[in-house]
Amino acid sequence: MSGLDNTANTVRTVSATTTLTQNDYILLVAAPAANVTVNLPAVATVQPGRQYTVKRDATATQTVTLDGSGSETINGATTLAVGAAGTAGAATIVSDGSAWHLVANA
Repeated sequence: MSGLDNTANTVRTVSATTTLTQNDYILLVAAPAANVTVNLPAVATVQPGRQYTVKRDATATQTVTLDGSGSETINGATTLAVGAAGTAGAATIVSDGSAWHLVANA
């Protein structure tokens, strides 16, 4: 299964730095002991329209940062913070085939 199918979204929970895969759709970052970087796959390796949602735990005081592959960007920046430390937050990004774009940030 890859991302979104006709029955469910895939969900994975992490507490340390990770790289999103073709099988991820929603990534929950829970109780990290240190700052977490979520590395994005190269935009050329995913189909246009591919979405990922990353949600941080409200109890985390560490930062959660999305990081584009190499020099790839998210809304023109190489990284994107997900929520403020100590608050719940989530970011949804989408690929247009050449870059990542933020479509929701709460």
